[in-house]
Amino acid sequence: MGHALNNRPVGVIGNDEFGGAIAERIAGCRFRVMYAALAGSPPIAYGEMLEPASESTIAMRCPIVLAAIEDTETFRRLLVGDGEKALAGGLQPGSVLVDLGARTPREFQTLFEVLEPRNVALVDAALISAPEAALHGHAKILLGGDLASVEIAESILALLGNVERTGPLGSAHAAAALMGYIEAAQSVAREEALALGAACGLTPETLKRVLSDESVPRDLNVVQLARRAALARRIARDRRGSADIINLAAEKHARNRENR
Repeated sequence: MGHALNNRPVGVIGNDEFGGAIAERIAGCRFRVMYAALAGSPPIAYGEMLEPASESTIAMRCPIVLAAIEDTETFRRLLVGDGEKALAGGLQPGSVLVDLGARTPREFQTLFEVLEPRNVALVDAALISAPEAALHGHAKILLGGDLASVEIAESILALLGNVERTGPLGSAHAAAALMGYIEAAQSVAREEALALGAACGLTPETLKRVLSDESVPRDLNVVQLARRAALARRIARDRRGSADIINLAAEKHARNRENR
């Protein structure tokens, strides 16, 4: 880590609570940090190890720059817009840019094509935790990119919590997106299940008990699962309840059978 920084500061750029939490945590670990607070970033406590700075100053002085900017258009403007103020033009050869936003593989390829001719490495990282977890060093971080750049980035990101490498550039954001996909589907399915259960006369206490992770059998086979899912769908129709997830599952199952 000392070789990568060579007594130079870590740069952090953010426009929400994540950027501030990251900057404060790294500074709290006694590393010099320069923070560029973009519009939307909450106030943070500057001090001996944490100082405010512009994006251009960070690009010029920091060998490792962490950018916590989720919106891709905002990030693109920061990277390539406004001529001399463009971050990409100021980043020094050999530096590493850690993207903590939310990008698709195609968006990453575009960013890589901007930075690669300048000999600036790009890695992607995803914080799978609240800002408070990062602030206290308990966050889970997914990290993707080429090996050499990932090792440099991990030396700093490890201060925020547990780092898990996911593979090539873009893999961390993709993995985080898939985690969100599953969580969203489970959330909708659970909400619909609770509504259907109430319509069938099940009390909230009973529903909480029978739908808990501990009470769900682990040895159900595919046929059993399909039969119970079909029953839930019939109950939803009978009670005129919402069953979007189970309907989608049934439609996909029917298409798979047709394609065999």
